[in-house]
Amino acid sequence: MQDKRQTPRKVADQILELHDKVSGSSLGRLVNISAEGLMLLSQEPMITGSVFQLSLIDPQSKDKPTDFSAEVVWCTEASQPDSYWSGFRILEIANDDILHIDKLILTWYTD
Repeated sequence: MQDKRQTPRKVADQILELHDKVSGSSLGRLVNISAEGLMLLSQEPMITGSVFQLSLIDPQSKDKPTDFSAEVVWCTEASQPDSYWSGFRILEIANDDILHIDKLILTWYTD
């Protein structure tokens, strides 16, 4: 599969959960992230084309959550039973939240 990303993603070196702001529930664990998109590991499949209002909370930080909207662009079963990989494209995000993602990438993520 050809990688269509414009910017490389950084792999998470700690567990960060992604929350659906509408329902308040956790969608799953963040696997990697860039300012343009992310990959999620979840227990439920994500429907391609769905748009979510998301909140990323860094438990190590006292900063406010990073909020943005993102669209599911693909979903596939993971090798673990009842687990799914999903790719999201970030649609709308405030400049301050982009800076927060950049900060996370620099401080909590490795290549």
